[in-house]
Parts: sequence; C-alpha cells; structure tokens
Amino acid sequence: MTTPNDPANRFPKGDHNRRLALGMEPQAFALEAGVTPEALHEYETTSPDHDFDVYVADLVGAALERLEANPPTSQKVLNQ
Repeated sequence: MTTPNDPANRFPKGDHNRRLALGMEPQAFALEAGVTPEALHEYETTSPDHDFDVYVADLVGAALERLEANPPTSQKVLNQ
C-alpha cells in the first residue's frame, strides 16, 4: 500500500489497522511518526464523515511507509 499523494485522502481507520499490523503500541508509533500520542489517537479514531488534521495524517502515512518497508521486530508474521 502506498501513501496517497494528498494526505487529505488518507483513511484514519485504515492507518490504525496498518499500525496494528506492525505490532506497535500507540506511544511507540507516535514517537516514530513525530506526533503526540494524543494526536495519533485523535487521528486514528476520526469518523469517516469527519475532518482530520492533514499534517498528522502526512506524518503518520510517512511513518507507516517507512516502517512497512523495514518492519520493526514487534511485527509478527504468522504463516498457516
């Protein structure tokens, strides 16, 4: 998955799920993204019909791309 060119086109719930797939706690991910845990929480819990902070979305998206390209040790892959 690639980051949309325009951060306003991001999907906060989708980004939340991507963070969970990395196995990262909110505090650790917020530090990686350069946002506060509160800003991350507010962004990730934004309803689809509400606006979100585009600056936070841009930082979160960039961190997701970076971490997915080089996954942290917290990410566990289960092959069944």
